[in-house]
Amino acid sequence: MDLIKQLALILTYPEHHISNDEVLNPVSTFSRSFMAIKRSHLSGDACHKMCLLRDFKEAIWRPEFQDLEQKDVHEFLTSVLEQIRYLSHDLKVKAASMGTIYSCPVENNMVFKMANTRTCKGCGAGSTRVEEYTNLSLDMMPGGGNVEQLLKDYMMEKELEYNCLCGCTQFLTMPKVLLLHLKHFKVTPSYNLEKVNDPVNLLRDLIVSSNETACCYSFISTINHMGSSTQRGHYNCDGVDPDVGLEDPTDCWFTYDDSRVRETSGDYVCDRRKETAYILSYRRQD
Repeated sequence: MDLIKQLALILTYPEHHISNDEVLNPVSTFSRSFMAIKRSHLSGDACHKMCLLRDFKEAIWRPEFQDLEQKDVHEFLTSVLEQIRYLSHDLKVKAASMGTIYSCPVENNMVFKMANTRTCKGCGAGSTRVEEYTNLSLDMMPGGGNVEQLLKDYMMEKELEYNCLCGCTQFLTMPKVLLLHLKHFKVTPSYNLEKVNDPVNLLRDLIVSSNETACCYSFISTINHMGSSTQRGHYNCDGVDPDVGLEDPTDCWFTYDDSRVRETSGDYVCDRRKETAYILSYRRQD
């Protein structure tokens, strides 16, 4: 919700502030279709929402997402975040011309930096490369594990093949919203793609350490892949009620499944999504 509200800062001005050329450019097309979805959140008109979603898909620059075939939600999410970041410069210029300030919601809330260190076990020589991320893709643990174990495994020192190096990764900055992609799909030795159904214990609270401090994150949503095959399946989403907050004693969540929305709870989600959770969202507790 923070991401959508940040975009609303510049995209809710009256139409007469926008010229025809601006309406037709990629910045306005993408941003306006995104905001139209936000404004229709409480609408009961399923057909209208389907049209808005179609318009938004058509505004995505990668054409492979514009048809009705099955797509990977992680690739789609990554593309949307990249496009929002790419359009940030034009939106800042546009905001300045309107006497206001635009702040990119992805850069402010989701981007974080990590240091990837490589050290030679023989001579001790090493190097460190700083990279920016909007999400992390975590390998599954055979037989199961929990989210914290998967994250620690991602950052721990590993020996690299075909050379004398070993390496580790650590957080340099901590995002407000941490997105974790659980790699439920893998390529077999025979180069076939198959789904990994090992369960992952979902934690309501997650402690993440950086090189200077540790932060506590609260579980706020998950996108789930329903189905045992890579060739077919269905996505749905569970999310905490944004209007009551994480501290509400009722633990009110919702499950979003196409046009169907029902109430649920975070405890239920953690119990029932161990094998289907695909993308997890955690919000930092400040």
